Amino acid sequence: MMSEVQLYQLECELIALAAGILLIALVLRRLKRVMPGIPIAKAVWIAFGARVVAALLLNQTPIAAQLRGGDELTFLFRAESLSRWDLISHGTFEGLTKQFHVLFFSLDYRLFDPLSQMTLRIEVIAVAVVGLALMSAAVYELAGRKAALLAAWVLALEPTGVFFSGILHKEPFMMCAEGMVAYGGARLWKRGDFSALVPMIVGCLLAVATRPYAGWFLSAAAGAVVLHAGLTRRPSPVRSFILVAMVLGLAVAFFPAVWNASSKQNLTQLQSSQDFNAHGVEANLSLERVDYSTRDKIILNLPKRMLDITTRPYPWQLGNTSQRLGLLGTTFLFVGLIFLAGALLTNGRQIMRRAGPLVYPALFMLAAYSLSAGNAGTAFRYRTHLVAFLVAILVVLRSARQERQAAAREAAPRRRLQPSPILMRGQTT
Repeated sequence: MMSEVQLYQLECELIALAAGILLIALVLRRLKRVMPGIPIAKAVWIAFGARVVAALLLNQTPIAAQLRGGDELTFLFRAESLSRWDLISHGTFEGLTKQFHVLFFSLDYRLFDPLSQMTLRIEVIAVAVVGLALMSAAVYELAGRKAALLAAWVLALEPTGVFFSGILHKEPFMMCAEGMVAYGGARLWKRGDFSALVPMIVGCLLAVATRPYAGWFLSAAAGAVVLHAGLTRRPSPVRSFILVAMVLGLAVAFFPAVWNASSKQNLTQLQSSQDFNAHGVEANLSLERVDYSTRDKIILNLPKRMLDITTRPYPWQLGNTSQRLGLLGTTFLFVGLIFLAGALLTNGRQIMRRAGPLVYPALFMLAAYSLSAGNAGTAFRYRTHLVAFLVAILVVLRSARQERQAAAREAAPRRRLQPSPILMRGQTT
């Protein structure tokens, strides 16, 4: 027999499930209205169901806490404390601007106390799946129906994405924010539609409110997409001028803040955070220490940490279950990078023309996460975002290669039917 508390928590979980289904249905309906031929609905629903089932099954294992990490308990404690504040308060404002995930969880504590973690997991899974749907929609905009379908299925079933979508952390909200920027950037890239700026702006705001330093990098990536589209895609001279002027104006306005972010005091804090993450007591597979104490040293040492994020842990560094899970992400990313290298060697000039709205965020987020990752346990989570962008880029490039091959096959019969220049000269004489 279930107790009254258990029955109440089950009802809350069912409410969260219904809210998640409604959110995803609304997003898919909107995408279908804008893109009538988009075929990703089945993959998106499978993604949602797989993640909910995976979270439920993991709850029954003794390794759940080890895999999910201790940060979950910290965030839940902060959220429960925040729920006791007045709704309009300094704590709410700070949550809205710096710790959106904590504010989000605190609203659940206000509504559903006593609250089960599974209620929150269902909600964050829905948020992450929305990001997956938007990333697939970006692929549809850039490469068409078949490419979007392939991207949706790969993203839906990628193992580390399934796991990290359900942790009570910043990752699901960042996945959603990145999906918004990718989707808006792709629409702007292909159509020059100013309405595409709306999801880009919302995505940047969500990222800044969730993980501020990464949010600013994502905002810079969005600015790069807008600037590139304004300079090269040329929807119209007036629109191009407006886009370029807008980006340059924002760059000038925010340059002092960006420059101040790399001041000596802030870089000292960054170095302290880096050292703690790499050599703290709870560090999960510490990475080699890097020096970020000056701007020059950031430029010099950042590539090393980028390599660490994409390659660690190595197969012989599997000390616990968390690191074994991380190896899946390492393998997936490493294989993807091999395919990407092959695509760049065969026709690297196509990558920015066809996949620019995905390449810019991928590179900027790689730089952002390389600044803060000090151990492979942290890098596991960060890498999930990079894998999503890599999948989308590879699918777009695959579609471009197939288009070139089809065009070559169509051109071959025409070349065979054309008379030989020598034969033509003989006929004229």
